[in-house]
Amino acid sequence: MTAEIAILNKNGVALAADSAVTLKNPETQKVFNTANKLFMLSKYHPVGIMVYGSAELMGVPWETAIKMYRAELRRTNFDTLIEFANHFIKFMQENDLLFPPALQESDFAGMCHWVLSEVQQKIDAKVKTIIETEGSIDDEGVRRVVTQISEDEVVNWRQLRRLDCFPEAFEAELLAKYEELLRRLIQDVFHNLPVDHAREKLLEICACRVTKEWWSLKSGGIVVAGFGKKDFLPVVHSYTVESIINNKLKCDRIPSLSNDMGETRGASIIPFAQAEIVYRFIRGIDPEYKGEITRLLRDLLTSDYPEKIIRDIGDPATEDQRQNVKAELIRIGQAIVESFNNEWEQWEHKKFISPVIDIVSDLPKDELAAMAESLVNLTSFKRRITAEAETVGGAIDVAVISKGDGFVWIKRKHYFDPNLNPGFFANYYRRDEDEP
Repeated sequence: MTAEIAILNKNGVALAADSAVTLKNPETQKVFNTANKLFMLSKYHPVGIMVYGSAELMGVPWETAIKMYRAELRRTNFDTLIEFANHFIKFMQENDLLFPPALQESDFAGMCHWVLSEVQQKIDAKVKTIIETEGSIDDEGVRRVVTQISEDEVVNWRQLRRLDCFPEAFEAELLAKYEELLRRLIQDVFHNLPVDHAREKLLEICACRVTKEWWSLKSGGIVVAGFGKKDFLPVVHSYTVESIINNKLKCDRIPSLSNDMGETRGASIIPFAQAEIVYRFIRGIDPEYKGEITRLLRDLLTSDYPEKIIRDIGDPATEDQRQNVKAELIRIGQAIVESFNNEWEQWEHKKFISPVIDIVSDLPKDELAAMAESLVNLTSFKRRITAEAETVGGAIDVAVISKGDGFVWIKRKHYFDPNLNPGFFANYYRRDEDEP
């Protein structure tokens, strides 16, 4: 895991990221505090990028992919930051060196094997239950179970939002391209189960696993921040990403973790990954704590309290009258909870959020950087002194991006001693050979 933050105002955007990376295998877990998560996206233009959640995309380190993109981008500039983000995504999708077809096929096979195995386990569990309760089940009974489970799973997947990153005919193209692979997977997962009649539904489930808004543990996030050529105020765009399948990156822009100040004209503090400490600072209360208070109030007013009133109503009341009273009490309880949330949000915004944002709006660039570093430090400190795993830590990299000064490092770690490696910096800042 990680802790990262972007703080925007009219002067620029400050980015800060910790250095912890968690390496896991079935037997152990190690945390190293040496990872790089904050990078220049362009050597020549005011654009940066942060990564979180996973240090790799399909086994390729984000650092490698970003620096290969930067070398290819050279001096190319775009009018808006969203064009930089789209160009980077296009580079990833079209790079057969980093993500060859065989790797994409293997990743797709893993997705499908997992989702088909989930269906198979539900079928087995249902068949086992029937045998335990009825003593046996015939072939037709198994067939009915397969039909029911497959239909239920398809309905569940259809209810999820389809991601905008995929073109209209993507599912059909995907299933046609990997037809033989899917045939073998279905055979390997279901063995002798009668699934031929449910094959179309199983294929649809596999396609939905790719195109729907459902993310595995290997998914991560990228944050592109800075200025396009025509952006006069800072912009941040955040994406969830998972895999490249059939030359399309499964990704989704997160509006709640993005801000174009040219449109909103409002400063903002945007935390990524482990964000609870930042939310406590901004809102005055942990979101989980507030959520639990709201849940308890909702349960009390829409369940416990109505049930107690109904129990206490005397015998003269009919069952219909009891149920009408209960329904009215639940309606009133829901209205009270909604009113409570609205009033809380107004008070929270007035008491905590607005005073902080008002100050952030006018902070100079050095104070933006100091604030970003401090908030990441708070998250690291909290992890260190509690029983939680120390998945945030190490040196904190800090940068400020402004329209006039570009990308400026405030703090940056190196895995080597800079004084012993002047050649590294000379090589980094040299002109490309074919540039004027």
